[in-house]
Amino acid sequence: MADDPITIDVRLFASLREAAGQGSLRLSLPAATPVGAVWSHLPAPVRARGLPDGVRYAINHEWTIPGAPLHDGDEVALVLPVSGG
Repeated sequence: MADDPITIDVRLFASLREAAGQGSLRLSLPAATPVGAVWSHLPAPVRARGLPDGVRYAINHEWTIPGAPLHDGDEVALVLPVSGG
């Protein structure tokens, strides 16, 4: 059914991984949730740092825009921009 929740796996990197204490999370979300809304479903210690400027999203190893809808079984990566010189 279209309104059934979906389950996704979220990969976290850099400081997001440190805040979560693990590199991946499994989340249950409403169907057709946009990838940019994943942030609001992450554990409080991750969200407490605030959404980083320049975060990039990938669904199933392909870069995407924050409004792209998620589907059951998708793997989402939240990737922070790299800084340094």
